[in-house]
Order: sequence, then structure tokens, then C-alpha cells
Amino acid sequence: MKSTLQPLKAGTCTALLIAILTPPAAAATLSPSERVQRVTDWFTGLFDNKTQVKNDSSIPFLTMGNCAVSASGDGSSARYVHLEQYFGNTGRLLRSSAYEFSPSESGVDLSVFTYRDRAAALGTCDRAMPTLDFSNLTLPSCDLMLDYRPNEFFGTNAPVGCPTSFPIPGSTVVSTVTISADAIDSLDTFILPTGGSIGTSIAFRPVSTPEPTMVLGLIAMGLMVVARKRQES
Repeated sequence: MKSTLQPLKAGTCTALLIAILTPPAAAATLSPSERVQRVTDWFTGLFDNKTQVKNDSSIPFLTMGNCAVSASGDGSSARYVHLEQYFGNTGRLLRSSAYEFSPSESGVDLSVFTYRDRAAALGTCDRAMPTLDFSNLTLPSCDLMLDYRPNEFFGTNAPVGCPTSFPIPGSTVVSTVTISADAIDSLDTFILPTGGSIGTSIAFRPVSTPEPTMVLGLIAMGLMVVARKRQES
């Protein structure tokens, strides 16, 4: 009886040793479509950089609202997110873009599109069924590959970047971003054609409940857009 138990114990110990030595990353491996869904989920919601501003008052206070949008007629496995960034609680728009997350062999491909008619896209997240109008996207997109890690996605398009007219025509923007479950850290470095560069790293954190002033700012912006459209018509 003793001789038959010894191989069993040895096999059990070997299995336990393999489990202990197996890297945690192996258990966290995701399929391409699962990676796309995860980064989209982490990128969706309300965010601000209030904690960062408390530590450094020279950094502007920014708020950001991102929501998943459907793309009718698109049969790919890509996911889309509409983004709106504002200067603090002022309701003054900083940026509005459409983000496309699609599968790649080792991570996620990210394409960022600007809108032809930004006013038409504003307020997308307030609609009952947010959708993306492909005809309102400006081509080409600004692309970078997000490398998948167990707890985050990291990507940069350095050193080439993308052409941009901000802050002046002929500029180039080099983007770096890290996306995780509880943070979006981004840095857009604008290289000027006249020489030099500008850029500030922004540390966005999720906002579980938006502040009343933030909500009022978003509502005010939406009302301004509606009023402008009525005047034009």
C-alpha cells in the first residue's frame, strides 16, 4: 500500500509545483476579440484629472465623457467609442473624436478620427441609442497599436506621429496612452513646424458620479449646439 501511494504523491506535488511556477500572465491571456472588448470597456465612462490638478495646479482641469457607439452596416469585429473632452466645468469643448478599437495579433489597433461636423456629433452619448455616422469622419485617421499587458494596454506612435493643424497648420502630434481598469494616462506632444514642441501629460481617473457643475456644463454645451442649428435653419 505504501509503495502505490508514493507515485501519486509525487505526481500531485509536481502538478502543484507547475501551477505555482506558471506566470500569472498565462491565465490572463485574452483572445483578440476579448482584448478589444476589454479596452473598450475600460475606455468607456466619465473621467477627470482632479487628483492630478490637486498635486500640480499648473495642469488644466479636464473632464471627459466616452460612450460606446454602434456602427450600422459595419460587419467587422471593431468597437467604436465617441469621446468628448471639456475644460473643467466651463462647458468649453477641448476635443471630440471617434475611436475605433480593432483586433491585432498581439494587442489592439487604435484609430482616432476627427469629425467633419463636430457640432452634429456633440451630445452623442446623451442619445437613447448612440450611433456613429461614418460619413462624418475625417480621413485619414491617426493610428497606433496598443500593446496588451495583463493589467493594461499601452501604445505610442512615436517618433512619426500624425499630421495636425493644431495648434498651427503643419504641426505633428505624437500620442502616447496607457489604458487600465482605473486609469487613462495620455500625452499628446505637438511638434511645431517652427521648431519646439508643447504637450502635457494628463492622468484621467474614473468619476463614479458626475459633479452637478460637470453635468450643467455638458447640458449647456448641448443647448448651445441646438440653438446654433436652429439659427442656421
